Amino acid sequence: MLRNKKRNGYEKIYSAAVALMALLCGRNIAVAQSSVAPDEHRSLAIYQIMVASFIHGDGGASGYTAMWGPDGHTKNGNLAGVIEALDHIKSLGVNAIWLTPVFDSSTATGGEKLQATGYFTNDYFKIDPHFGSDAEFRRFVDEAHARGLYVILDGVFGHHGGVTAPSPSGHVLDSTVTACDRADGGTGNVSYPASLEYMKDVATYWIDNYGIDGWRLDQAYQAMQGGHNYWLEIRKAVEDLCASRRARGEKWGTLGYMVGEDWGDAARINSGVYSDGGLLSAFDFEGKERISGAMQDVSSEGLENGWDDVRLALSPPSARGYLNDAVIPNLFLSNHDGYRLADHFDQADSLYYQKMMTRNAVLAAYSGPVTLYYGDEYADRSLETTGGQRDNIARTSGHLEPRTSGERELKEYIAAAMKFRSENPAMWRGNATFMNYLTAKADILEVTKTDSVSGNEVKIIFSTADTDFPLEQLGRPVSVKAYVPEFVKIR
Repeated sequence: MLRNKKRNGYEKIYSAAVALMALLCGRNIAVAQSSVAPDEHRSLAIYQIMVASFIHGDGGASGYTAMWGPDGHTKNGNLAGVIEALDHIKSLGVNAIWLTPVFDSSTATGGEKLQATGYFTNDYFKIDPHFGSDAEFRRFVDEAHARGLYVILDGVFGHHGGVTAPSPSGHVLDSTVTACDRADGGTGNVSYPASLEYMKDVATYWIDNYGIDGWRLDQAYQAMQGGHNYWLEIRKAVEDLCASRRARGEKWGTLGYMVGEDWGDAARINSGVYSDGGLLSAFDFEGKERISGAMQDVSSEGLENGWDDVRLALSPPSARGYLNDAVIPNLFLSNHDGYRLADHFDQADSLYYQKMMTRNAVLAAYSGPVTLYYGDEYADRSLETTGGQRDNIARTSGHLEPRTSGERELKEYIAAAMKFRSENPAMWRGNATFMNYLTAKADILEVTKTDSVSGNEVKIIFSTADTDFPLEQLGRPVSVKAYVPEFVKIR
């Protein structure tokens, strides 16, 4: 066993993060209780797809022919293509799939590019005919569920492209242009509370009629108006419906996961979508920047503070400045609004793929829900492309097979890490402790995660160089390659 004094060439260094955690964990700001067990949400490993730019399935809908994004990439993706990809998605070890908006935008104003994004809906209760039919969407949901994948839809509850019809239950949408409560402003053409019942209908319709399992909520801050967070009421409608479906024995459409997009750090999100208990989960933008670089800047690889950034990412939400540990930030490494993970790294670097393995190891070991952006399993890049707006360059063509040995190894590593996550609740629910070790060759971080519910214990070993790391619990050393973290089950 490694002790305080040098042994086997190693020296133990205590982490300052422990003190930081002790200082910050004392915060205990009240948040509304959920009727859905947060543990179910914490286990999510979500694969995000930008439908229009993903894959075109022959025999399906036509897809859009023009879309913001890099030149030279397919922009006619459809639901048939997503269905074709389900086995690949399942092979990655994830347990959920998130589709960017698929609701009818075909007659929205702004041209085909806007319509193709799906963020300018004109009928929230119909699938966009460029992507497929309502029946084809039902087939997609059934096929995903058959593979054990939750289905999460993208909901735009703050703006639209020209909705005129009432909901199936007769509620109408108030399209008055209205400012949200976020400090830096922002407006949308959905006005609350007048639109509340309509949006509750949207949130529950796709759960009750198709069995979807949750929502990603675009520009979620737009539903905060007039000093009130309307996610309180919308979330309650979703959770009540999911509870009733569970009560009658439904397997799907019972999770009710809702994650909001609110750009900024923990303090900003605390005063935004988390305020008053409005939402339980929001995307972890600050964590993404620490681990894999800034959304709109490729000058940083992330981990500028080395393993300290890993420690912080794997610490409880309260230790990172969030309201308390009942909130469940969702960590991601790339998305459709900024540069891809691979864009931050030099392809000539001999550790190019390994450095991305490090970041994906943090993703897999994160105590909370995580999101893997399509193509990141193959180190897809967007940096060197032309055309499109800066926040659309990551919307590149999808593909299901590796093109190089490096891509294959990265995909296999991510799949193994996510599989390990799914098999060990300590990965997604456990509390972490950290130890640093130095040798003449390597800076090593040993992360121990323990789940108090199951007793499961795992270790994740990060190293800056190839090393054999002794583990007393195994009675043997563990071989760790440079920037290829090793996962070990202890019990």
